[in-house]
Amino acid sequence: MDLDPASLSDVPAENPAVAVAISAVVATVVYLAIQLVMDGAVNLVETAAFVIVFTGVYTAFLYLRREIQE
Repeated sequence: MDLDPASLSDVPAENPAVAVAISAVVATVVYLAIQLVMDGAVNLVETAAFVIVFTGVYTAFLYLRREIQE
């Protein structure tokens, strides 16, 4: 697996668990930043709910993409 940040396009196909973890971390950081800018405070329950839904949708996308390619 090539770990060059410019070429991480094969990560979901080769290691879906890493892709899901990366997407969850990115979603968390982005959502926290948006909350801080918009409200000036962080709501942990709201952030957790967003990350769970986002990660679930991303996981479903990876599954469907794999099923379509086969």
